[in-house]
This record gives sequence, structure tokens and C-alpha cells, in this order.
Amino acid sequence: MKFKRSITMEIAWCILALCFLALTAAMFFVNLNMFIVVVCLTIAVVLLFTVRVIQIRKSLATLITGIGPGMSVTQQTILSTIGLPVLVTDANRSVLWYNDSFRSMILNNKDYYLEDFARLVPGFDLEACAQPGGAEYLIQERHYKTFCAGSAPENAADILYVSFFVNDTALYNEAVQYRRTRPSILMFTVDSYDELASEIKESERAELMSEVYRAMEDFINTTNGIFLRTSTRNYVAIIEEQHIEKIIEKRFTILDTVRAIQSDPVPLTMSIGVGRGAKSMYENYILAKQALDMALGRGGDQAAIKTQNGYEFYGGTNRAVEKRNKVKSRIIASALGDLMRAAENVVVMGHKLSDLDSLGSAVGIARAAKICGSDAKIVFDSRNTLAKPLFDKLLLEGYGDLFITPSEAADYVEKDTLLVVVDCHVPSLVENAELLTMTDNLVIIDHHRKMVGYIEGAVLSYHEPYASSCCELVAELLQHLESSDNKPTKIEAEGMLAGIMLDSRSYSVRTGVRTFEAASYLRRLGASPTDAKMMFCSDLETYKHKSQLVSSAQIYRGCAVIVSDKLPESMRVVIPQAADELLNIEGIDASVVAVKFQNKVHISARSLGAYNVQLIMEYLGGGGHQTMAGVQLDDADLDFVKKLICEAIDNYLDKNMPKQTGKENGK
Repeated sequence: MKFKRSITMEIAWCILALCFLALTAAMFFVNLNMFIVVVCLTIAVVLLFTVRVIQIRKSLATLITGIGPGMSVTQQTILSTIGLPVLVTDANRSVLWYNDSFRSMILNNKDYYLEDFARLVPGFDLEACAQPGGAEYLIQERHYKTFCAGSAPENAADILYVSFFVNDTALYNEAVQYRRTRPSILMFTVDSYDELASEIKESERAELMSEVYRAMEDFINTTNGIFLRTSTRNYVAIIEEQHIEKIIEKRFTILDTVRAIQSDPVPLTMSIGVGRGAKSMYENYILAKQALDMALGRGGDQAAIKTQNGYEFYGGTNRAVEKRNKVKSRIIASALGDLMRAAENVVVMGHKLSDLDSLGSAVGIARAAKICGSDAKIVFDSRNTLAKPLFDKLLLEGYGDLFITPSEAADYVEKDTLLVVVDCHVPSLVENAELLTMTDNLVIIDHHRKMVGYIEGAVLSYHEPYASSCCELVAELLQHLESSDNKPTKIEAEGMLAGIMLDSRSYSVRTGVRTFEAASYLRRLGASPTDAKMMFCSDLETYKHKSQLVSSAQIYRGCAVIVSDKLPESMRVVIPQAADELLNIEGIDASVVAVKFQNKVHISARSLGAYNVQLIMEYLGGGGHQTMAGVQLDDADLDFVKKLICEAIDNYLDKNMPKQTGKENGK
């Protein structure tokens, strides 16, 4: 049995339409008497029809209530006496029958026969209710778990759905409260504590740390959490999930509070690792430790949240503080030397589309291997490189046997091989990712801020985001490994010096005391700054393409944006050069250059420190450093790429630099 309110409504509209047609005809002939008669007739018909529809609906309701929609007396009796609210609808969710419990608990003792139940409960879905777990609905401030089953009549149009509503409000409220009070672990560390110890008096440092502690107490006191100081620089807090959500919503204001504490000459910053959403307190503790390591690996002064689904980052907009700790470099050098001496051979690998920093540091590690008496090879793709000038000079100096192609590298890697990855820490970016699984001896030396999905399982990791370049790190290690009769050669030293000059933009960005110390060491080895600078020189044709690319730039919120597909693939080196060139223009704080070659879009981003281009590139799936980052996108429409770049800039500025969003040039 199936009833539809639409049939009666169609009859009503037909009668009204006929009446209005008659009125129109009467007016057409300008017959006043006829017009009056038609108006009276229309009113009478409408009143009669309305009364009749009410009577019909009452009769239908009585019929449905009395015999049920196609149900036997036994079925109706069972559904009527059951304690749960029960609803019977057709496939269109029209209300056909319900028991007394449903009428009193859900309908407030009113009748809604033939109504669409989705109007009473928005979002009501029969298919969702038919799933094994049912569906959840909030009705009259009560929570119901709804289960549904359909009949299978011969005529599919007559199918009936029986829905059972289970009131689990108390259990639901307990579950909500349980989730809101789940404990999360926050681990805090003062990034610049060691630098404070060496730069200021003990009494001044104690005062600063007391200020930090008071700021931490005020921060935690806004919650009902537990706060403990585990050492002079480390803190741990246990906070309920409901308060963590508020802290995240306010974007960890404690970072700004600590940063505002005056601590000349060393700026005071803090890193935070958060573990949440795990099954146990211990698992959250492990997640918090991993998150803190990630925050420190990305330069500090930020919060990282580790969940089961990945990482989330907050802060990290300021420049990293240089950590001048030569003890660590000496320990790393000693451990690296031991690994090289124990290995059967050494294979060094940088990132795809290698640059002067990648190749220069690889050459330096190869020299370290020779100092330790190990045979070394460098995995290098000479067809796709931005370091062609250095590579050509090495070939002229007789270094040809040192290099192997990525396809040949598998023949040189065995279980006892020491694989050293330089200037990179992400598997998808290295020259040959398969090599990472071919040996258990893996060393990582990198200066980029740590990205999600980094290489795991390294026996030794020298990851210093405070360094200007990977060549700076390698130069420090070589100082502890070299002997009087075995030192880096002049060309090797110039390669590392060129790498430092490239990533520090000729000592103008991310340059610290250790940078100049490394450069001085390379200079003592015979490296000529003039010869190193010559590796950056370009021919007239390259300069023309760079100029054309720069001239097409558009300004968007303080960033110069270039999106093009008109650059020859042989001029790929122009992309980062154009990004650097744009920073010399007044009013430009950052630059993003995207050029499409065949099925890849290559994007380079640069800044002078005001913008953190690493965060902008991470939005696109890439990464890098605060002032130098990039990404490669698979085949994509250039208009879409430009829109994506603008979205990344918006996302960065709106989240991290709200005070600077007034730079709307070009928006």
C-alpha cells in the first residue's frame, strides 16, 4: 500500500488553474455578472476541496493507524508493543506508520502521516541507516542510533522501510566527554639555551629561565593540565584534548610570548612537540618526542603536532639561530671516520637536479673517504644538473673515474657499502631512491629544514638547519678528519666554497660565524673566491633568457610570481637565477618562479628572510629552507599552477604573518 500527498496537491492545482482560466475568459469578454459568478464559484470550490482533502487525510491516517502499511496484525502488534521508537516509510521517506513510542519520543505526540521524514530530521538517509553500523541523528536534543531494514515485495515500488531508533544519549555524552578529556603530551625545549650559557652570565641566564618558567605556568594555567620542568631547558605538560584544541586554534601563543622576552645578544626561542590521538599515554609520549625532533630539525621556534595521520606545524616564521657547537661536529667526524674505515666501499649521493652545494659536498665526502682509506664513488646525473661548471672543471682535473650514473650505482652498492646522502633527506628527491634499501649503512648530512617523510633508519645523521649549506658542514668534518699528507685539493676546496657562496647568496643570507670559519678553512686549502665565483657566470644567451623571464614577473602580496613555459629546457639553470634576481627589486620580499618543461613544472622560491618560502613550498608538496626552497609538480595546466602558487602565498600570509597581509599589490 502506498500513499502520496502529491496526488491531492496535483488535483488542487488543476482546479485552481481551471478557475483562473475561467476568470480570465470572463474578464476578456468584460461581463461583470459572469465575473461575479465565477469568483463565487471559485471560492466555493476551493473551500469544498480543502474540507474534502482534510477528510481524506484523516481517513487515510485512520486507515494507516488501524491496519498498518501492508503489515499483518501480528507484525503491527509486535512493532507497537516494542519499547523502541519504530518508523515505517516508503522509498521516498514518506511517513506511513509509527508506534506509540515514536509518536511520543520523537514526534512530541503529533501526527505526521505522509510527510517526508527528512523535513522533520534533516539529513535522514535510509541507505545510511541500512549500513551495519547504522546512522546517528540528534533529535529533540537526544542522540539516536538508527538502524533500518527494507522489505522485498514482488513490486519494487511497494518496498517498505522499517527504522528502529535507539536512544543512546547517555552513552553518546560519555563518549564525547571521554574524547574531550583524553590526555595529550606537550614537550617544550628552549632552543637557544646552550648559546645563552656561553654568551651571558649565570645570574642573567637564571633570570631569563625564570621568566620562561613563569610564562609557561601562565600558559598552562589557562587549562587544567599538569606542568613539570624536567631539566633547565626542557618542560613537559599533560593537557586534556579540549584544551589542546583551543591552544591550536590560538596557534600556540606561548611561542610569541617566549620570543618577546629580551635576551640580547642571543634571541630566545622555544620548540614544542605535541603527541595526541594515540591509544595510550606512552604512545602519545613517543609521538611528542618525534614531533619535538621534527620541530628542532626544521630550525626550532615552532610547534609540531604528531598524530597517526602525519605532522602539522605552527610558527617557524623566524630565522633559525646559529648553534656554534664544534663538539658535535668533532663527534660526528669521528663516527663518520669509523664507519668509512669499516665499510667495504663508500657511495655518495646528492639530490636530483644537483647544484653546486650538492656536488661540492659530495666531492668533500669522497675526499673524506679517501683520507680514511676507502674507495668512493659519487652518484651524479650529468645530464640533469645545475653544477655543470664545477663538473666540467673536475673532469679536466682527472676526476672522471669518481662519478657514476644513477643507473650504474646499483652495481656499486652492497650490504657492507656505506651510503652517504648529502644536501637532501627525503627519499623521493635523491638521485636513486632504490639505493636507500640496498644497504644497512646509511649516513645523512643535510642543512635543509626537516620535511615530513624524511629518510629513516640512518646509522648517523648530521642534520643542522642552522648551517648555511651542506658544504659548510662537510668542511667542518674535514677539519677533524684530514691529515698532514692527505687534505682536500684546491679544486675540491673551490667546489665546496662555491656551494657555500651559492646557498648563502654570497654570504648575504643564513650566514654565521661557522660559515666564515668554514670559508677560511677552504681558503687556506688554496680555494680562490674568484675562481669559485666564476662557476656562477653565465653566457650571453643564458642572460637573455633570464632577463626575459624576470620581465614577465607579476607582484602578488609582496611576492614576485613568474609562471612560464617558454624557456628552453637547456636553460633550466635560469630558474633559480631569475628567482634570485627578483630579490634585487625594491618592494619584493620573496619570489616564486615556475617553468614547465615537457611533463614537469619546476618551481624555485627565494626570499631575503622576511618570508619563509619553505612553508610556501610545503603547501605545494615541496620544501627546502627559509630563504631557498622549491618543488616539482607533475604535468599541470599553467593557469592552475599560478592559482596554486597564489593560494600557497595566501595560506602562508594569513596563517603566519597576519600583520603583513596589507601587501595586496596585484591581488
